[in-house]
Amino acid sequence: MSAHDSKHSKGHAAPADASTGALPFAPTLRKLIVILLVGFAAPVIILVLIAHFIADETAPPASSEAVGTQVSAASAASAASTEQRIAPVAQASAAAPAAASAPATGAAAGGTTVADAGKKVYESTCIACHGAGVAGAPKFGDKSDWAPIIAQGMPTLYERALHGYTGKRGMMPPKGGSTASDADVKAAVDYMVAAAK
Repeated sequence: MSAHDSKHSKGHAAPADASTGALPFAPTLRKLIVILLVGFAAPVIILVLIAHFIADETAPPASSEAVGTQVSAASAASAASTEQRIAPVAQASAAAPAAASAPATGAAAGGTTVADAGKKVYESTCIACHGAGVAGAPKFGDKSDWAPIIAQGMPTLYERALHGYTGKRGMMPPKGGSTASDADVKAAVDYMVAAAK
């Protein structure tokens, strides 16, 4: 072999490897394929496990039939008790005359007094307008602002507080824009009137 032939055989060493089937980038390609498979498979497996865990948490245990019956009976009793507590004042007083004789400042549900409920509604809702006299609202504690309104009588004040008012002095949205109960709104009116007397 000449020197030229030896150089020529050295330059073609790679095709000789290719004839045996070994590609120079094959190990890298295999690693890339494994990484991609693990990269896609791992999140899918995690999501399936999470879904399985959630499904197991929401399924009731096999022995829960008896417990479910007890819970539904307790729920019915609680619902009846709740309906009785939130019945309108007229219905509640007809159903329980003894409750009607309780003083207006007596304890209400949860151990709070009517005055406390009125103050709470005032501080959470009414103060926005009645604190500064916004939109013609009489200012809290201002006797001269409240005197002509109080002179109209409490039924008129309750009606306007519950159902809203638009007049020459200004306007008020129903319940002051709150979701408070009628009794709580009336308690807030009582609280504001008491402060203006």
